Amino acid sequence: MTSRRQTWLTAAVLSAAALLRFFVDNVTEFSPADETVYLRYVQLLTGGGHYRDLVRMFLGDRGMWIFPNPLRWSYLGAAALLSWVTQQCSYSTLALLSTLAGIACVALAYDIGRRLFDENTALVAAVLMATSPLQLAMGRRALADEFFCAMILASIAAMLAFRSAWPWIIVTTLAFGAKEQFLFAYPFVLLFWWLRERRLRWEWLLPPALFYGIFCLLARDLHSFFDVGRVITSVMNAPYADQYQNGPPHRLLIDLMIVAPLVTIAFLIAAWARRREPLVILAAGILIVHSLISSKNLRYVIGVDPLMRLVVASAFPRRTFLIVNAIVELALFFVIFVSGEVYDPVTVDLLRALHMIPR
Repeated sequence: MTSRRQTWLTAAVLSAAALLRFFVDNVTEFSPADETVYLRYVQLLTGGGHYRDLVRMFLGDRGMWIFPNPLRWSYLGAAALLSWVTQQCSYSTLALLSTLAGIACVALAYDIGRRLFDENTALVAAVLMATSPLQLAMGRRALADEFFCAMILASIAAMLAFRSAWPWIIVTTLAFGAKEQFLFAYPFVLLFWWLRERRLRWEWLLPPALFYGIFCLLARDLHSFFDVGRVITSVMNAPYADQYQNGPPHRLLIDLMIVAPLVTIAFLIAAWARRREPLVILAAGILIVHSLISSKNLRYVIGVDPLMRLVVASAFPRRTFLIVNAIVELALFFVIFVSGEVYDPVTVDLLRALHMIPR
């Protein structure tokens, strides 16, 4: 493939992915739970409040403990910044941030594929990302998940792109600040780096330390971080999580099979054949560790989705597979998340949207 043709195809895929995400960013009814809490946080910050007020509000109200916590300072900061730029602080503003993050995820997956493999694999990965039902669904919600996914990919891309460790340190710190659940993925990100270089780095200690330090600066104390941490661990078996997110370790794999059957099957085949490759170990490690914790939700493993698609792109770069997969995935997205109005991609809601269990 000539360089000019490759450039045009890449631009076309990225443009199509962006247009599709803006097209489906049409949610009008938002959750009174997580999405409303995120909006309340951002409204406080844009309305003249300080971050320490947000932290105290969370810690002082037991009713908020089961909802998103103030450790997610990079997401809340990005949402507040976008609200300032657009001069509007609403659900739609937060959904727009997710849409922009979704576009960034496609571009970052392309960049990672180009650096790990080649231009053709990168293009196939971008096509697979463009039609991902999970990415499309989270890219239209006023939630932190798609922004979190973009930060995970940015961490990997910075690791591959720069000689200096500082860009990686910065974006990895932002990944921690997007969702504290990055703690579960971080050991495998470091393992991925070690498998590529076979040496330890002192810089690996900095992102979690900076995550803590920046939060302390924002909260203006040293102990609120641990107070919030204790709250998070105390509500891990809250009624919603216990009822809708419990289950056996293979539950996440089943959910992935529901929303992306062809990619999931192709990934399992490719992962077994290439089980010693760093990217496969990274994707499998994150998926396995989340399968072992009590709360199982596809939103929590959204960062695995692009990694799976990169592995599949390197193993199944056939045009027929891309066309059939795009048809299947777009159909599933519209049936589950648009017509079925699924907000949280947990097993019971996914199956109900597909009429596989009684409503």
